[in-house]
Amino acid sequence: MIKKHIFVLVVAVLLGGCGLGQTEKSAIEEMTGTIKTKVGDEYVFMTNGELKNITSNKINLDQYVGKEIKVKGMYSGSTLYVDEIVR
Repeated sequence: MIKKHIFVLVVAVLLGGCGLGQTEKSAIEEMTGTIKTKVGDEYVFMTNGELKNITSNKINLDQYVGKEIKVKGMYSGSTLYVDEIVR
């Protein structure tokens, strides 16, 4: 009986923690801002006075650090995965 309660508690904790502190969005986002710096595999992107994490598997964003750009992509957790630089 105790094992059953422990199992239920562990499952509840694991499932309950999924997505904590993350914003889930499914729509394609488009925003203009400036890539401030690179931290690990992600970049800090300033848009409308807010800092956002962005990255890309398709585009080398290194060349855009310090520049104002318009990006288009989708969120995974709190990171925007950029698919396109809009010109």
